[in-house]
Amino acid sequence: MLWKNKGHEFDHIYQNLAEKKAFWLFGAGMYGQAIYEEMEKLGVIVRGFIDNDKSRQHTKYMGEDIIALAELSLKKDEAVIVCITPFSHNPVIQQLRLSGYVYNENVFTMETYMSLKYVYELNRMYIPSISFLPSTCCNLNCEACLNFTPYIKHQMVRSLEQVKEDVDTFFHAVDYIMLFHISGGEPFLYPYLKELVAYIGETYRDKIHFLQTVTNGTVEPKEEILEVLARYQAGVTVDDYRLAVPEKAETFSAVIAKLEQYHIRYDVNKVDQWIDLAPTTTDHSTWDERRLRKHFEACHEPWQELRDGRLYSCNYASYAAVAGLAEEVEDESFDLRRFNKSQMKELMEFRMGYNKKGYVDFCKKCAGFVDINENIVEPAKQKRR
Repeated sequence: MLWKNKGHEFDHIYQNLAEKKAFWLFGAGMYGQAIYEEMEKLGVIVRGFIDNDKSRQHTKYMGEDIIALAELSLKKDEAVIVCITPFSHNPVIQQLRLSGYVYNENVFTMETYMSLKYVYELNRMYIPSISFLPSTCCNLNCEACLNFTPYIKHQMVRSLEQVKEDVDTFFHAVDYIMLFHISGGEPFLYPYLKELVAYIGETYRDKIHFLQTVTNGTVEPKEEILEVLARYQAGVTVDDYRLAVPEKAETFSAVIAKLEQYHIRYDVNKVDQWIDLAPTTTDHSTWDERRLRKHFEACHEPWQELRDGRLYSCNYASYAAVAGLAEEVEDESFDLRRFNKSQMKELMEFRMGYNKKGYVDFCKKCAGFVDINENIVEPAKQKRR
Protein backbone atom coordinates (compact mmCIF):
# COMPACT_ATOMS: atom_id res chain seq x y z
CA MET A 1 0.00 0.00 0.00
CA LEU A 2 1.16 3.51 -0.78
CA TRP A 3 2.00 5.78 2.14
CA LYS A 4 -0.17 8.89 1.85
CA ASN A 5 -0.29 10.07 5.45
CA LYS A 6 2.66 8.43 7.16
CA GLY A 7 2.06 7.83 10.85
CA HIS A 8 -1.72 8.27 10.50
CA GLU A 9 -2.82 5.59 8.02
CA PHE A 10 -4.72 3.65 10.69
CA ASP A 11 -6.23 6.56 12.63
CA HIS A 12 -9.76 6.01 11.28
CA ILE A 13 -9.59 2.24 11.84
CA TYR A 14 -8.41 2.77 15.40
CA GLN A 15 -11.38 5.06 16.06
CA ASN A 16 -13.68 2.19 15.07
CA LEU A 17 -11.73 -0.23 17.23
CA ALA A 18 -11.61 2.10 20.25
CA GLU A 19 -15.41 2.17 20.40
CA LYS A 20 -15.54 -1.60 21.01
CA LYS A 21 -15.79 -2.84 24.59
CA ALA A 22 -15.85 -6.62 24.01
CA PHE A 23 -14.82 -9.08 21.31
CA TRP A 24 -15.59 -12.44 19.75
CA LEU A 25 -12.61 -14.41 18.46
CA PHE A 26 -13.12 -16.20 15.12
CA GLY A 27 -10.99 -19.34 15.29
CA ALA A 28 -10.81 -21.67 18.29
CA GLY A 29 -7.29 -22.85 17.58
CA MET A 30 -3.63 -22.01 18.16
CA TYR A 31 -3.96 -18.35 17.20
CA GLY A 32 -7.29 -17.97 18.96
CA GLN A 33 -5.67 -19.22 22.15
CA ALA A 34 -2.70 -16.89 21.70
CA ILE A 35 -4.84 -13.80 21.16
CA TYR A 36 -7.14 -14.81 24.04
CA GLU A 37 -4.14 -15.07 26.37
CA GLU A 38 -2.78 -11.70 25.25
CA MET A 39 -6.18 -9.99 25.61
CA GLU A 40 -6.58 -11.51 29.05
CA LYS A 41 -3.26 -9.93 30.08
CA LEU A 42 -4.50 -6.59 28.75
CA GLY A 43 -7.81 -6.87 30.60
CA VAL A 44 -9.90 -6.97 27.41
CA ILE A 45 -13.30 -8.69 27.51
CA VAL A 46 -13.69 -11.75 25.26
CA ARG A 47 -17.29 -12.94 24.88
CA GLY A 48 -16.39 -16.27 23.28
CA PHE A 49 -15.22 -18.02 20.13
CA ILE A 50 -16.69 -18.52 16.66
CA ASP A 51 -15.64 -21.53 14.63
CA ASN A 52 -16.76 -23.17 11.38
CA ASP A 53 -15.94 -26.66 12.66
CA LYS A 54 -19.34 -28.10 13.62
CA SER A 55 -17.74 -30.65 15.93
CA ARG A 56 -16.31 -27.77 18.02
CA GLN A 57 -19.50 -25.72 18.20
CA HIS A 58 -21.45 -25.76 21.50
CA THR A 59 -18.32 -26.83 23.37
CA LYS A 60 -15.87 -24.79 25.43
CA TYR A 61 -12.42 -23.41 24.59
CA MET A 62 -10.29 -21.51 27.08
CA GLY A 63 -13.37 -21.67 29.30
CA GLU A 64 -15.48 -19.76 26.76
CA ASP A 65 -18.35 -20.87 24.53
CA ILE A 66 -17.76 -21.78 20.88
CA ILE A 67 -20.62 -20.87 18.56
CA ALA A 68 -21.37 -20.88 14.83
CA LEU A 69 -21.31 -17.57 12.99
CA ALA A 70 -25.06 -17.86 12.33
CA GLU A 71 -25.63 -17.80 16.11
CA LEU A 72 -23.74 -14.56 16.65
CA SER A 73 -25.72 -11.51 17.68
CA LEU A 74 -23.16 -8.72 17.70
CA LYS A 75 -23.87 -5.63 19.78
CA LYS A 76 -22.87 -2.16 18.60
CA ASP A 77 -19.96 -1.98 21.05
CA GLU A 78 -18.64 -5.44 20.11
CA ALA A 79 -16.46 -6.69 17.25
CA VAL A 80 -15.05 -9.89 15.75
CA ILE A 81 -11.32 -10.55 15.62
CA VAL A 82 -10.20 -13.08 13.00
CA CYS A 83 -7.69 -15.33 14.76
CA ILE A 84 -6.48 -17.75 12.11
CA THR A 85 -3.36 -18.16 10.00
CA PRO A 86 -2.85 -15.24 7.57
CA PHE A 87 -2.94 -17.76 4.72
CA SER A 88 -6.66 -18.31 5.39
CA HIS A 89 -7.83 -14.80 6.28
CA ASN A 90 -9.56 -13.93 3.03
CA PRO A 91 -12.22 -16.68 2.91
CA VAL A 92 -13.22 -15.98 6.53
CA ILE A 93 -13.36 -12.22 6.01
CA GLN A 94 -15.50 -12.81 2.91
CA GLN A 95 -17.77 -15.10 4.95
CA LEU A 96 -18.20 -12.35 7.54
CA ARG A 97 -18.90 -9.74 4.87
CA LEU A 98 -21.58 -11.93 3.30
CA SER A 99 -23.15 -12.20 6.76
CA GLY A 100 -23.41 -8.41 6.98
CA TYR A 101 -20.30 -7.52 8.98
CA VAL A 102 -17.97 -4.71 7.89
CA TYR A 103 -14.22 -5.18 7.61
CA ASN A 104 -12.23 -2.74 9.80
CA GLU A 105 -15.48 -1.49 11.34
CA ASN A 106 -16.73 -4.43 13.37
CA VAL A 107 -14.37 -7.08 11.97
CA PHE A 108 -10.60 -6.88 12.47
CA THR A 109 -7.74 -9.27 11.82
CA MET A 110 -5.68 -10.26 14.84
CA GLU A 111 -2.70 -8.46 13.26
CA THR A 112 -4.61 -5.18 12.98
CA TYR A 113 -6.18 -5.40 16.43
CA MET A 114 -2.97 -6.20 18.31
CA SER A 115 -0.80 -3.76 16.34
CA LEU A 116 -3.18 -0.84 16.90
CA LYS A 117 -3.90 -1.74 20.50
CA TYR A 118 -0.19 -1.70 21.34
CA VAL A 119 0.80 1.45 19.45
CA TYR A 120 -2.23 3.70 19.96
CA GLU A 121 -3.11 2.76 23.54
CA LEU A 122 -0.02 1.28 25.16
CA ASN A 123 2.65 3.28 23.31
CA ARG A 124 4.47 0.01 22.65
CA MET A 125 5.56 -1.73 19.46
CA TYR A 126 3.88 -4.98 18.44
CA ILE A 127 4.88 -7.02 15.37
CA PRO A 128 2.71 -9.95 14.18
CA SER A 129 5.57 -12.03 12.75
CA ILE A 130 9.01 -11.95 11.23
CA SER A 131 11.01 -14.28 9.02
CA PHE A 132 14.66 -14.60 10.00
CA LEU A 133 17.15 -16.44 7.78
CA PRO A 134 20.53 -17.11 9.37
CA SER A 135 21.54 -19.21 6.35
CA THR A 136 20.40 -20.12 2.84
CA CYS A 137 22.08 -23.55 2.88
CA CYS A 138 19.76 -26.44 2.07
CA ASN A 139 20.26 -30.10 1.21
CA LEU A 140 17.29 -30.05 -1.18
CA ASN A 141 17.09 -28.28 -4.53
CA CYS A 142 13.39 -27.67 -5.11
CA GLU A 143 12.49 -26.26 -8.53
CA ALA A 144 9.90 -23.81 -7.20
CA CYS A 145 11.64 -22.99 -3.92
CA LEU A 146 10.12 -19.82 -2.45
CA ASN A 147 13.60 -18.86 -1.26
CA PHE A 148 15.05 -19.35 -4.78
CA THR A 149 17.69 -21.74 -3.42
CA PRO A 150 18.53 -23.34 -6.82
CA TYR A 151 19.58 -19.93 -8.15
CA ILE A 152 21.95 -19.00 -5.33
CA LYS A 153 25.55 -19.26 -6.54
CA HIS A 154 27.16 -18.58 -3.19
CA GLN A 155 25.18 -19.75 -0.16
CA MET A 156 24.88 -17.30 2.73
CA VAL A 157 25.94 -18.50 6.18
CA ARG A 158 25.76 -15.63 8.63
CA SER A 159 28.05 -15.53 11.64
CA LEU A 160 26.65 -15.86 15.15
CA GLU A 161 27.73 -12.27 15.83
CA GLN A 162 25.76 -11.01 12.82
CA VAL A 163 22.53 -12.78 13.72
CA LYS A 164 22.77 -11.78 17.38
CA GLU A 165 23.22 -8.16 16.33
CA ASP A 166 20.09 -8.39 14.16
CA VAL A 167 18.11 -9.89 17.03
CA ASP A 168 19.28 -7.13 19.39
CA THR A 169 18.42 -4.43 16.86
CA PHE A 170 14.97 -5.91 16.32
CA PHE A 171 14.08 -6.09 20.01
CA HIS A 172 15.44 -2.61 20.62
CA ALA A 173 12.51 -1.46 18.48
CA VAL A 174 9.90 -4.15 19.20
CA ASP A 175 8.25 -4.77 22.57
CA TYR A 176 6.34 -7.90 21.62
CA ILE A 177 6.01 -10.29 18.67
CA MET A 178 3.48 -13.03 18.06
CA LEU A 179 5.70 -15.26 15.88
CA PHE A 180 9.49 -15.10 15.60
CA HIS A 181 10.23 -17.55 12.80
CA ILE A 182 13.74 -18.87 12.15
CA SER A 183 13.69 -20.02 8.56
CA GLY A 184 16.15 -21.03 5.87
CA GLY A 185 17.56 -22.73 3.88
CA GLU A 186 17.32 -25.73 6.13
CA PRO A 187 17.71 -24.42 9.70
CA PHE A 188 18.99 -27.76 11.04
CA LEU A 189 22.04 -27.28 8.80
CA TYR A 190 22.89 -23.85 10.25
CA PRO A 191 26.04 -24.41 12.34
CA TYR A 192 25.03 -21.92 15.06
CA LEU A 193 21.35 -22.80 15.43
CA LYS A 194 21.81 -24.03 19.00
CA GLU A 195 23.55 -20.81 20.01
CA LEU A 196 21.02 -18.62 18.18
CA VAL A 197 17.97 -20.25 19.80
CA ALA A 198 19.67 -20.14 23.20
CA TYR A 199 20.48 -16.43 22.79
CA ILE A 200 16.93 -15.55 21.74
CA GLY A 201 15.45 -17.75 24.43
CA GLU A 202 17.66 -16.45 27.23
CA THR A 203 17.44 -12.77 26.30
CA TYR A 204 14.08 -12.17 24.65
CA ARG A 205 11.77 -15.16 25.23
CA ASP A 206 9.36 -13.04 27.32
CA LYS A 207 8.82 -10.80 24.28
CA ILE A 208 7.84 -13.68 21.98
CA HIS A 209 4.62 -15.68 22.01
CA PHE A 210 5.65 -18.32 19.44
CA LEU A 211 9.34 -19.01 18.88
CA GLN A 212 9.37 -21.26 15.84
CA THR A 213 11.63 -22.86 13.28
CA VAL A 214 11.03 -25.13 10.31
CA THR A 215 12.62 -28.18 8.73
CA ASN A 216 12.16 -29.96 5.42
CA GLY A 217 12.02 -33.25 7.35
CA THR A 218 15.09 -34.70 5.64
CA VAL A 219 17.75 -33.71 8.18
CA GLU A 220 17.80 -35.34 11.60
CA PRO A 221 18.54 -32.67 14.24
CA LYS A 222 21.42 -33.04 16.67
CA GLU A 223 20.65 -33.79 20.29
CA GLU A 224 22.07 -30.43 21.41
CA ILE A 225 19.65 -28.59 19.12
CA LEU A 226 16.69 -30.60 20.40
CA GLU A 227 17.69 -29.83 23.97
CA VAL A 228 17.77 -26.08 23.40
CA LEU A 229 14.49 -26.10 21.42
CA ALA A 230 12.82 -27.90 24.31
CA ARG A 231 14.39 -25.63 26.94
CA TYR A 232 13.04 -22.45 25.36
CA GLN A 233 9.70 -23.90 24.19
CA ALA A 234 10.49 -23.42 20.52
CA GLY A 235 8.17 -25.16 18.07
CA VAL A 236 9.01 -26.82 14.78
CA THR A 237 7.04 -26.99 11.53
CA VAL A 238 7.98 -30.19 9.72
CA ASP A 239 7.41 -30.06 5.96
CA ASP A 240 6.32 -33.41 4.57
CA TYR A 241 8.10 -33.92 1.23
CA ARG A 242 8.14 -37.72 1.27
CA LEU A 243 6.41 -37.97 -2.12
CA ALA A 244 9.08 -35.81 -3.73
CA VAL A 245 12.04 -37.37 -1.92
CA PRO A 246 10.89 -40.88 -0.92
CA GLU A 247 14.43 -41.91 -0.06
CA LYS A 248 14.15 -39.56 2.97
CA ALA A 249 10.99 -41.16 4.39
CA GLU A 250 12.87 -42.89 7.22
CA THR A 251 14.59 -39.64 8.15
CA PHE A 252 11.20 -37.90 8.29
CA SER A 253 9.95 -40.52 10.74
CA ALA A 254 13.13 -40.16 12.80
CA VAL A 255 12.66 -36.36 12.99
CA ILE A 256 9.11 -36.77 14.29
CA ALA A 257 10.24 -39.39 16.81
CA LYS A 258 12.99 -37.07 18.11
CA LEU A 259 10.62 -34.12 18.50
CA GLU A 260 8.20 -36.29 20.45
CA GLN A 261 11.00 -37.71 22.58
CA TYR A 262 11.99 -34.18 23.64
CA HIS A 263 8.35 -33.03 24.00
CA ILE A 264 8.85 -30.31 21.41
CA ARG A 265 5.70 -28.73 19.99
CA TYR A 266 5.49 -29.49 16.27
CA ASP A 267 3.08 -29.52 13.35
CA VAL A 268 3.36 -31.36 10.05
CA ASN A 269 2.92 -29.25 6.92
CA LYS A 270 1.70 -31.49 4.11
CA VAL A 271 0.53 -29.67 0.98
CA ASP A 272 -0.76 -31.06 -2.30
CA GLN A 273 0.55 -28.22 -4.42
CA TRP A 274 2.96 -25.31 -4.52
CA ILE A 275 3.01 -22.07 -6.44
CA ASP A 276 5.82 -20.87 -8.69
CA LEU A 277 6.45 -17.31 -7.55
CA ALA A 278 8.49 -16.11 -10.49
CA PRO A 279 8.07 -18.28 -13.58
CA THR A 280 9.96 -17.13 -16.66
CA THR A 281 6.64 -16.30 -18.32
CA THR A 282 5.88 -13.56 -15.78
CA ASP A 283 6.76 -10.08 -17.01
CA HIS A 284 5.08 -7.06 -15.44
CA SER A 285 7.79 -4.61 -16.50
CA THR A 286 5.36 -2.65 -18.70
CA TRP A 287 2.80 -2.17 -15.91
CA ASP A 288 2.27 1.35 -14.60
CA GLU A 289 2.55 2.14 -10.88
CA ARG A 290 -1.19 1.94 -10.29
CA ARG A 291 -1.35 -1.62 -11.61
CA LEU A 292 1.75 -2.65 -9.64
CA ARG A 293 0.18 -1.27 -6.45
CA LYS A 294 -3.00 -3.23 -7.04
CA HIS A 295 -0.90 -6.36 -7.63
CA PHE A 296 1.04 -5.81 -4.39
CA GLU A 297 -2.12 -5.20 -2.34
CA ALA A 298 -3.90 -8.24 -3.78
CA CYS A 299 -0.90 -10.44 -3.06
CA HIS A 300 -1.42 -10.45 0.75
CA GLU A 301 2.05 -11.91 1.26
CA PRO A 302 2.15 -12.29 5.07
CA TRP A 303 5.88 -12.15 5.82
CA GLN A 304 8.69 -9.63 6.11
CA GLU A 305 12.34 -10.51 6.47
CA LEU A 306 14.77 -9.26 9.12
CA ARG A 307 18.32 -8.93 7.81
CA ASP A 308 21.27 -6.60 8.42
CA GLY A 309 19.29 -4.34 10.73
CA ARG A 310 16.42 -3.86 8.29
CA LEU A 311 12.91 -5.09 7.74
CA TYR A 312 12.09 -5.75 4.09
CA SER A 313 8.64 -4.99 2.65
CA CYS A 314 8.34 -8.39 1.02
CA ASN A 315 10.49 -11.26 2.22
CA TYR A 316 10.28 -12.99 -1.17
CA ALA A 317 11.62 -9.90 -2.89
CA SER A 318 14.39 -9.92 -0.30
CA TYR A 319 15.12 -13.61 -0.93
CA ALA A 320 15.27 -12.90 -4.67
CA ALA A 321 17.83 -10.15 -4.04
CA VAL A 322 19.98 -12.52 -1.96
CA ALA A 323 19.74 -15.09 -4.78
CA GLY A 324 20.83 -12.52 -7.35
CA LEU A 325 17.48 -12.49 -9.16
CA ALA A 326 16.60 -8.91 -8.21
CA GLU A 327 18.18 -5.69 -7.06
CA GLU A 328 17.99 -4.69 -3.41
CA VAL A 329 16.08 -1.39 -3.22
CA GLU A 330 16.71 0.78 -0.15
CA ASP A 331 13.26 2.39 0.02
CA GLU A 332 11.67 -1.07 0.22
CA SER A 333 13.09 -1.59 3.71
CA PHE A 334 12.82 0.00 7.16
CA ASP A 335 16.14 0.66 8.89
CA LEU A 336 15.70 -0.51 12.49
CA ARG A 337 19.20 0.70 13.39
CA ARG A 338 17.93 4.29 13.22
CA PHE A 339 14.61 3.60 14.90
CA ASN A 340 13.31 5.77 17.72
CA LYS A 341 10.02 5.63 19.60
CA SER A 342 8.57 8.56 17.66
CA GLN A 343 8.49 6.26 14.60
CA MET A 344 6.33 3.54 16.17
CA LYS A 345 3.26 4.24 14.04
CA GLU A 346 5.39 4.41 10.89
CA LEU A 347 7.05 1.09 11.70
CA MET A 348 3.66 -0.47 12.47
CA GLU A 349 2.29 0.78 9.14
CA PHE A 350 5.33 -0.53 7.29
CA ARG A 351 4.88 -3.97 8.84
CA MET A 352 1.21 -3.87 7.86
CA GLY A 353 2.09 -3.35 4.19
CA TYR A 354 2.74 0.35 3.59
CA ASN A 355 5.84 1.70 1.85
CA LYS A 356 6.98 4.66 -0.26
CA LYS A 357 6.00 3.21 -3.66
CA GLY A 358 3.05 1.04 -2.67
CA TYR A 359 4.77 -2.00 -4.20
CA VAL A 360 8.24 -3.53 -4.55
CA ASP A 361 10.28 -3.73 -7.73
CA PHE A 362 10.19 -7.53 -7.64
CA CYS A 363 6.43 -7.29 -8.36
CA LYS A 364 7.51 -6.76 -11.97
CA LYS A 365 8.79 -10.36 -12.04
CA CYS A 366 6.59 -12.03 -9.44
CA ALA A 367 3.25 -13.75 -10.05
CA GLY A 368 2.21 -13.14 -6.45
CA PHE A 369 1.40 -15.21 -3.41
CA VAL A 370 -1.28 -17.88 -3.02
CA ASP A 371 -4.30 -15.55 -3.26
CA ILE A 372 -3.54 -14.51 -6.84
CA ASN A 373 -0.96 -16.99 -8.19
CA GLU A 374 -2.28 -19.51 -10.71
CA ASN A 375 1.09 -21.14 -11.41
CA ILE A 376 0.47 -24.43 -9.61
CA VAL A 377 3.40 -26.85 -9.45
CA GLU A 378 4.36 -30.10 -7.78
CA PRO A 379 5.59 -29.66 -4.18
CA ALA A 380 9.35 -30.00 -3.61
CA LYS A 381 10.07 -31.32 -7.11
CA GLN A 382 13.84 -31.66 -7.26
CA LYS A 383 15.89 -29.75 -9.81
CA ARG A 384 19.11 -31.23 -11.17
CA ARG A 385 22.12 -29.56 -9.63
